[in-house]
Amino acid sequence: MNRSLAQDLARFGNLATRSQLRTLGYTDRDLRRAMAAQELWPLGRSWLAHRGVDHDALRAVALHGRLAAESSLANHGVWVTRPTGLWIGTALHSGHAPATGANEHRIWVNERFPRDTDVRWRMSVPDSLLQFAALGEGCDVVASMDSALNKGLVTPAELERVIAAVPRRLRRLLGRVDGRAQSGLETLLRLAAEAEGWNVRIQVVISGVGRVDVLIDGWLVIELDGARWHDDEQSRDEDSRRDAELTLLGYRYHRFRSRQVLEEMPLCLAVIRTILASGRPLVAA
Repeated sequence: MNRSLAQDLARFGNLATRSQLRTLGYTDRDLRRAMAAQELWPLGRSWLAHRGVDHDALRAVALHGRLAAESSLANHGVWVTRPTGLWIGTALHSGHAPATGANEHRIWVNERFPRDTDVRWRMSVPDSLLQFAALGEGCDVVASMDSALNKGLVTPAELERVIAAVPRRLRRLLGRVDGRAQSGLETLLRLAAEAEGWNVRIQVVISGVGRVDVLIDGWLVIELDGARWHDDEQSRDEDSRRDAELTLLGYRYHRFRSRQVLEEMPLCLAVIRTILASGRPLVAA
């Protein structure tokens, strides 16, 4: 048949069921030939894997499940603050399932928000968020929801339905989701700063400077060294230009490394508190 097995398998994330491939026109003979040529290898009775398949996906299927909760979110490209191992979702009433290994966790799931997708070895983003909400720390859950919304992996309407399905004790916190955040670091700092009573805005455009990560009380700019900030000379030059423009416009600024936000939040807040206590700089006439 005139098809590209590699291209077809890529569509399924390099891990597909036999029925998915039959739907594309592959016969059992085609599949046996591909396995004999080591283009495919079987996983259980239903699944066939191809080169480039994600190791976590293989493990989830081998354990009679799919990637779930934080593991599914990370695979979709959603921010996960503190990964805690491999999370596998197995459908209720599935019967016997193999024992999990070290740093592997199984949850028994009943899909609330299924999606019709070619990639069947992971849960949908809405279902994964709902699962993570029951397992993760509140601020980390908000960070993942912000990320999913920002990346367009979940719609506002879908997210509202997810939040409506979480335990009541979490709904107030999850009501603080803000899809403008381009990094989970922004969300974590925003939530901590708001808890201090400060006015916090994220992804603010300042004329002559551009977009800044976080703006506190209207004049303190906080920049975070996420994926788009690098220690190369060009980036340092741009940072210096932006810092100079901010100073001339009457702003103060400070930059935190990702490790500080993730591991030393009290120190970050103390630094912000000290800067705010010094008062807003005067701008020369």
